[in-house]
Amino acid sequence: MPFSLRRDRTIAPDQVRRYTRTAVIALLFLFALVAASYTAERARSQGEQAQHRMAVILGRFHAQDAVQWRVVSGRSNPGSALSWLNQNREDTVSAISSLHAPGLRRTQIEALISNYQRYGRAVDHEMGMVNDGRADLAATYAVDYVDPVFEETQRRLAGMGRQVEASTRRSERLAEVGTALSFALAVVLILLLGGGRRFARVIAETRARGIERYRMLAAESSSMVVVLHRDGYARFLTPAAERMLDTGPTKDGLVDRSDIVLRRIHPDDRHLLLTSLVTVRPDSRPLRSEIRWRAVDVADGEKDEHGTWRIYEVSFRDHTDEPWVQGVLVTAHDITRQRELQNEIQRRALHDDLTGLPNRALLTDRIQQALRDGSRHGIRLGLMIIDLDRFKEINDTLGHHYGDELLIQVGEALKRALRGVDTVARLGGDEFAVLLPQVSDINGACAVAWKLHDALEDSFVVEGVELDVEASIGVAVSDLGTEDVADSAAALLQRADVAMYVAKGRSTGVAGYDPRDDVNTIERLALLGDLRRALSNDELFLVYQPKISLTDGALGSVEALLRWRHPVRGMVPPDKFIPLAENTGLIGTLTKHVLDTALAQARTWMDAGLPLNIAVNTSARNLHDEEFDRTVRSLLIKHGVSPSTLILEVTESALMADPVRATQLLERLHAQGISISIDDFGAGYTSIKQLRNLPISELKVDRSFVQAMEQDEGEELIVRSVIELGRNLGLTTVAEGVETPDALVRLASFGCDIAQGYVLARPMPAEDLDRWRAEWRGLPTVSDAGLTTASATPGTAPPARPPAGPAHSAAGSP
Repeated sequence: MPFSLRRDRTIAPDQVRRYTRTAVIALLFLFALVAASYTAERARSQGEQAQHRMAVILGRFHAQDAVQWRVVSGRSNPGSALSWLNQNREDTVSAISSLHAPGLRRTQIEALISNYQRYGRAVDHEMGMVNDGRADLAATYAVDYVDPVFEETQRRLAGMGRQVEASTRRSERLAEVGTALSFALAVVLILLLGGGRRFARVIAETRARGIERYRMLAAESSSMVVVLHRDGYARFLTPAAERMLDTGPTKDGLVDRSDIVLRRIHPDDRHLLLTSLVTVRPDSRPLRSEIRWRAVDVADGEKDEHGTWRIYEVSFRDHTDEPWVQGVLVTAHDITRQRELQNEIQRRALHDDLTGLPNRALLTDRIQQALRDGSRHGIRLGLMIIDLDRFKEINDTLGHHYGDELLIQVGEALKRALRGVDTVARLGGDEFAVLLPQVSDINGACAVAWKLHDALEDSFVVEGVELDVEASIGVAVSDLGTEDVADSAAALLQRADVAMYVAKGRSTGVAGYDPRDDVNTIERLALLGDLRRALSNDELFLVYQPKISLTDGALGSVEALLRWRHPVRGMVPPDKFIPLAENTGLIGTLTKHVLDTALAQARTWMDAGLPLNIAVNTSARNLHDEEFDRTVRSLLIKHGVSPSTLILEVTESALMADPVRATQLLERLHAQGISISIDDFGAGYTSIKQLRNLPISELKVDRSFVQAMEQDEGEELIVRSVIELGRNLGLTTVAEGVETPDALVRLASFGCDIAQGYVLARPMPAEDLDRWRAEWRGLPTVSDAGLTTASATPGTAPPARPPAGPAHSAAGSP
């Protein structure tokens, strides 16, 4: 307790010892409190840094999950995605390893790293499945293994975040209590040392050192501490508060303008401040809230006199009854950057980084909200998927910078052409989506789509270069009375995507969804799974159709055609499973299987002394496979078959999909000695100049012309022109789909080299072909009346004409 000495009285030694002991004890307590406050403040700072790092880790984790989803959905290349993921994982593991905060045990961090690495291995395995063409297995694997590990890692990270947040708040409370107690103990120490004239100098120096030490700690603190009356007027400000609020110099923290704090609070938050000041009580827990203060920004040595609104986390503690405070102690910590970081993470999670438009996640959320509103009010919504045609040419020719700038301008053009309530989103690549929250029907939505289509016809100028783009737009409209919003949103996106591919395939610009165009049915998915199993269950087999020379009737080659004998469905037509394989990427594995089987049969015929050349169909996807020529070479070496034995048939449409890459691949195949044939010639748009530049040796006239030439003179003229073109270019001409004797006679008169069709022989297994070959006596006699003898087996009439069917590429069949 404080004491006083009379002027004429000396201090006894025991008094000196008592005073000294009391002062030393008080000083020790003061230093301990200051050290505890500093330790708590440091722990709080470490906790906030750890929270920031966890937010970054969580953002990276979600970005990795988005990349994994895009690879599984077929929108990203597994190779490039894996390269990005490996780099991102190293950074993420490094960030997790560097986590350090009070209450966070090393074992938890190691467990999180272990869980995260387990997730990475699962994603790598899943991508390996996608890269091998097992997309359906990858999807199942994702649900069974990848998603559970992802959720477990996310739960661990969230739990650690809550633990760090709780520890940070405890440290903050300890720092506040330590600061308040330091105030109190400093006052007590001053009073204790105030007694005694002989200790006056010691008391003065101690008081000065204590005040200076406190002011130094308060000045270095990143928190703003003020004492307010319940009416919001200020009594005291720390140096940090003086700097932040720019109050000007004060005398020991006491302000001349007591309304300075209230005047610098955002008008919308003043009521919250006054309510908190009135509500807080000495016996209640401190109140916490977030308040915007107009604090002064200091950057690069220049002070913004007007200041900016910054967000503070504010704690209110009532010390009105304490004489040395006499008010509410308000501690405010600037969390503006933390909120900005959280908002930026949220923005990036819901917006496209390049264009700033909503991404697929935000679009899906808005579709679901629009569906809920539409269900309540009986309103339909429209959805468009917009894909830019030949956008890849711009990237390949001018570079990705021009492509990125073009995408930004396209997004702005779409927004200008729409209403403010409509949503324009970028789904990725050159694909956009437009949500119309209210449409009358599909015709109304298509009218808006045509408006957008016309808006994109104007040239876009990128750094002085005029770029023209065309778009394919698919339109879908929601059904009324939708109950399952999530499923309806996914279905609407899928329908619009189907319509977009219809518009692109038919070159119509805009197409509305038609259920008849939707081939993505449950039955087809089941058939795809069966097809994958058929490759390993020996359900697929080859049949061979002879190709007969019209010059001497010799059998020189056969075409290998794929058939599928399903254990339940029976014989599955090629037009059911070949397009399915092409659309899912399974065609690469299927083509390799056909080549392997066909070359094995070629080896068998060679060993029997009856060699035959074999033609195998290829797909557009095969021509985009940079490894395809090496795959073919390895199979030729495996079976010991000469490259000249193999004929690869390529359709015109496959060539036109990517002429440059296709030509390069065909040249590499031709350099090996493999013959190249253009299949279904006449149905595409290949120019004569392109034909001359291609390393081909054979032209196959499209079956549709051959089968129609007997009824249509125009079709006959096309057949005659193609045969003459092939002869002039020094190419062998082959007519497929020859089904009548009259057609055979006409083709021979046109100078066609080879014929293939049911009038000569149907496709048959290898053993049946051997018997047919042994009985083959050459072409029948040709007279003015047509064929007079059998064309296949002696003593039998030519087979009746079967129903015409579509042709198929890539190891397909007639």
